Amino acid sequence: MDSDILTVDEAAAILQVPHEVVLNLLVTSELPGRNLGGGQWRTTRRALISFIDGVPIQAGCCGSEMCCSAAAGGRGCC
Repeated sequence: MDSDILTVDEAAAILQVPHEVVLNLLVTSELPGRNLGGGQWRTTRRALISFIDGVPIQAGCCGSEMCCSAAAGGRGCC
């Protein structure tokens, strides 16, 4: 399956590095990902590409609570 969501082993295969390298990058937040509990980490192809390119992933929101709140006229994120 060609999923955009990857396990540590799948990400390691794409990067052609040992499992432990990807796990360390995730634990130290150098590579964006989520710990689902029980040592189960997930990242995305987009995160891997951004990491290799050295370009931070752009968030879908401006990051401002005001921008994303109902106080901003209910627009959601700007």
